[in-house]
Amino acid sequence: MVSIGGQRWEEARAKAREFQRFDRNLRDVLALIYYLIAAQDGGSMDQVSLRSVRYRLADPHRLHRDLTELLPGPAREEDGTRPVETGLADLTQARLLEHAQDYGPFTGPPPVEGTIWKLWHALNAQHGVPLEDTLPSDMVTEDMYGRYRSSGMTVFQHAVRELTSHVDQLLLPASGALSLQAHVQVTGGIHAGRTGRLRAVTWGTDDEQLTCTDTPAVFRVDFDDRHGSADIAPGDVEKLPEWDRRFVVVHAGEPLPTEWAAAVLLAATGPSPAWHDEAVERLRRWQGGGRMVVLVARPGHGQALNAEEEQWVDSAAGWADEIIALESEDSSSPPRLTPDRPADALRHPARLTLAASPGRAPAPEGAPSWARTHRVTVAPTIAGAVGAALSRIGRGHQRAAGNRQVPLLVANSAAFIGWSVEQLTAGTVLEEARVEWVCREEDAGEPISWWILRARLRHQDLSRSEQTVLAHPGLLSVVVYHPQEPWTDTEVVLLPSPAAARGKTREFLRLPTVINNVRAGGGNTDRAWSFLVEGLSLFLDSDRLRGSAFRNDSHLTSAHRSVVRVALTDREFDALQDRLELSPDGAPEVHRLADLMANPVCDWATLGAITTAVQPNPPPASLDPWAARQRMLQWREAVRRADTLAAPHHEGSNDAADSAAVRDVITMTLYALHLRERQPVAEVSWWTVLFHLQDAQYVIDLVEQTLQDTGHDVIPRLSFRSPDQRRADPIARRWDRLNRPQGPPAAGPHDGPAHRPDSGPNVRGGRPDPIINACVPRAADAVHAVLEGGFIEHQRIRVTAGPYEGRAGFARRPAWRLDRETLQIVVPPAAYVVDLDGLDGAVEIDASQLTGHTDRNSWPGAPPATPNGPAADPTAR
Repeated sequence: MVSIGGQRWEEARAKAREFQRFDRNLRDVLALIYYLIAAQDGGSMDQVSLRSVRYRLADPHRLHRDLTELLPGPAREEDGTRPVETGLADLTQARLLEHAQDYGPFTGPPPVEGTIWKLWHALNAQHGVPLEDTLPSDMVTEDMYGRYRSSGMTVFQHAVRELTSHVDQLLLPASGALSLQAHVQVTGGIHAGRTGRLRAVTWGTDDEQLTCTDTPAVFRVDFDDRHGSADIAPGDVEKLPEWDRRFVVVHAGEPLPTEWAAAVLLAATGPSPAWHDEAVERLRRWQGGGRMVVLVARPGHGQALNAEEEQWVDSAAGWADEIIALESEDSSSPPRLTPDRPADALRHPARLTLAASPGRAPAPEGAPSWARTHRVTVAPTIAGAVGAALSRIGRGHQRAAGNRQVPLLVANSAAFIGWSVEQLTAGTVLEEARVEWVCREEDAGEPISWWILRARLRHQDLSRSEQTVLAHPGLLSVVVYHPQEPWTDTEVVLLPSPAAARGKTREFLRLPTVINNVRAGGGNTDRAWSFLVEGLSLFLDSDRLRGSAFRNDSHLTSAHRSVVRVALTDREFDALQDRLELSPDGAPEVHRLADLMANPVCDWATLGAITTAVQPNPPPASLDPWAARQRMLQWREAVRRADTLAAPHHEGSNDAADSAAVRDVITMTLYALHLRERQPVAEVSWWTVLFHLQDAQYVIDLVEQTLQDTGHDVIPRLSFRSPDQRRADPIARRWDRLNRPQGPPAAGPHDGPAHRPDSGPNVRGGRPDPIINACVPRAADAVHAVLEGGFIEHQRIRVTAGPYEGRAGFARRPAWRLDRETLQIVVPPAAYVVDLDGLDGAVEIDASQLTGHTDRNSWPGAPPATPNGPAADPTAR
């Protein structure tokens, strides 16, 4: 005869088996949840809904506790720590017993100790991930058993996570909401405009009915720009189409794909749109490295463009990598993207390819031509225009979010790549972009030389800003001079601008300058030598050319200009003068440096480059401004790291000055280690910091020995500066503050009228200790609180050897060992301070005598970390 508990379990099992798509572990956990709900509510199994199941899945910790109370069974020491294969064997045995319908002896409420409990016990073993058939020896570690590697969860925890996702996929369609993995765009809030995929859902809860709400409360969206995820309200997301991964045709007004490798715009001009079909079919043959998007500048409904579709065409023309249009009937007029919108001479020519109108004869060679003026290719056929566009696209370049709004000719330029790396390093994301202007140089060796981009950026704090980026390739200038005594009589070769050479304007003279095409190979001196031969007919030994300096033209352009100098002999200079005297207007000119200084006919940047190149003995710099700025930035990084670390551990302190002093101790230690180890503050290991914080004297020796030798007067008696000059250094000023004597403790709100005699600051020899002595232990506590490794605080442990063998307790803190040769904390810790059950006071026990432990006093989560277990390199923290 089957008991009531056994019958209820059979009903739960049968209800779970309805979900045949779930794997066996998921059905086991689902059956247990059904069984739990029926036992707690006392209702029939038919009344248990998936929403009640989802309510329990929302809190896995509570679900595990409720099941443990319902299915107590005999406690076993190895729960949660059994090897993967042992757990699999237990799970298989439990299922075989269940088929025999052996429910064991029931022992009153709670009802089960038989095979139901055995299944529950088996589900609390470690979850394993199958390994490959072969495994390198250096990957074989203690958490790998046979053919499995522990995933860091129990079978139950892993099944709960997977079951939650499956239940959500069943509930979402029934609620009329979007399904998981749906591609969406955020329409409201601070993330408006961003796109991504739904990865998870959070439901509202009805705690009276113990069920989740009918509609989701929040969606978790993973953004396409790969910069994090966020919780978004269902009303603030809009579903996007699921586009083909290789080829997509989009008409005016339709949503644009969120990423592509190449995009081609087909203008809506010509007597018939039939040429679009031919162009689309030829573009479909593209063999690139991602998705090709064809943007058709006419709506799919075939009617005239409305205002919204006109705006779509304007945006598409700015984003497209290539634009294909038919040549205008009047060859002197610009081609048209739509009947009412001509091509833009500033933004479009570098990406534009024209096809001759079918049946129209080409324009005569000497006739005015807009295409010829703007150097736009005109192909005789649609096939030729598509071929020219695809040859420039090449294999394309995958771009998503705001980066897809940057056409390839800008995205592939060295200037944009460098700018993008700077934004990535700063954690800044490009949300929107629009190319306003591009310019090509014949000798640039790149499709474009100059460009202007308007960018809308999102920063790490989610604030937005707009930036106009002006960029062009680096420039190479050559200072050709004839040295004289005094050096201000040196004669220099300058060039007029092309407009000034034609007598149309009075512009400054300039140095002989070319686009520095780094992709052409060779160094600056090689490229300068070629320019001297071709431009000035100077045949010199290349070994005589010397690099002078790198500089920026101005802060606005940030154009890197390389300067190469070469000194001419008397004979070479005389020969050059003779040639120049017989040259026409616009030829190079020779000017004396002193005259340029007195009455400059060149700009100040050019004069500075000349002076730097020709002066015989440049004055030594008293302080490298770049190095000084880097020190300042590293100091700020040390302050930031210390502030984020120390602040949470001192909230609510009655003495704000003490918290500031703790932060100062950590800051000074980080900065001193940065100078001593010659590594960025961000890479200084917290383990090294913790070593020095074990004793105040360690900190004092580190700071005074390191900072005093690097220009910071932290030891007043060794300083040659005045007190006011020392106080101007914020680092020395903070160190002075830490070395002041401690004052009396501030009275707190609960302090009595008088303090105990021993409650004041430590006094040695009649003089109070400095503030740093009291703050170093607090700083060590703050650093230790963020470090992990070995057993963590409050983790359940058991003693395996020694006088306390067999006793269980909780880890309190590590007992660190100091390696005085490497100046590091020895990891893992050699011993731990632990609180043992039934024992007053804490004891220190060797780490080798401790092991992770799970019993009813602890939550059987992931396998407990052990001091000798595999882990990431702790020195990187």
